[in-house]
Amino acid sequence: MAADNKPGALSAVRSGLSASARRPWLALLFFAVNLLVAAAVAAPMYSALREHIGASIVGRDLARGFSAAWLTEFQIARADFLSGFATAIAWAGVVFLALNTILSAGAFEVFAQGEGAGMHAFGRGVGKYFGRFARLAVAASVMYFVAFWVWNYAAEKLLDAMFRHAMREAAHFYLEWARWALLGLSLVLINAVVEFAKAEIVVSARRSALGALGHAAGFVLRRLGAVLSMVFTLGLLSTLAVLAYVVFARYFPQSGVITVALWFAVAQFLLWLRWMLRLATWGAAVAYYGGHAPRQLAVE
Repeated sequence: MAADNKPGALSAVRSGLSASARRPWLALLFFAVNLLVAAAVAAPMYSALREHIGASIVGRDLARGFSAAWLTEFQIARADFLSGFATAIAWAGVVFLALNTILSAGAFEVFAQGEGAGMHAFGRGVGKYFGRFARLAVAASVMYFVAFWVWNYAAEKLLDAMFRHAMREAAHFYLEWARWALLGLSLVLINAVVEFAKAEIVVSARRSALGALGHAAGFVLRRLGAVLSMVFTLGLLSTLAVLAYVVFARYFPQSGVITVALWFAVAQFLLWLRWMLRLATWGAAVAYYGGHAPRQLAVE
């Protein structure tokens, strides 16, 4: 009878979507924190653009559409600023990763506690698990680097050496597509293993981040079909949200202050929706892992 209570992949996806929808404050928290960091990074660029454009007619022209000629002029005039700004963006990426890693510890705890869990559970999760989640983030970065090195460098060099003097290019063409497909699959699997490792840490209270990573890798490989179906289902929903953003940005005119403000508001709503779907992915991982993995009693 216990096996009958184990959730399937689609049931876990529904649980994740439901858990995320019942906690809109959680998505708002992630959205607000990331928006504040993005605003802090964008402030110097805003000042540079305002100084460069001023009250000229160029500003009104840029509001109606992009100008490659103006961009070239701006890059030449502000070369020193753009060099420093690129460095700031790189450091901002590190800050984004650190913040989201810390906050995700609280989100996983909220989903693991279930109905009624609120800010208290979120704060407890951040304090209890962020160190282990940080070690997972470092391990994931290493695995992503290895995946890119293998498929985007070593495999590419190997194929170039194999087909350097070949007369027919069909085999090389299809193997290149296979290489890109394997790179994509590797990234999906690494992401899934890390997500389930986080679920393992929270659900089973495992203290070792590397131990959770190894256990999650075995869990994912044993249930590869179900895990991939969960990933691609939620990935499809996220892709639809991104497409909605792209279509809106492409076809909605920005011809004045009101339309620019409306465009910004809709764009932020779609970004908030993306966070809702991201949280649904974590909720689905907790629901699926919690229903299938053997529970362990933590020794505090």
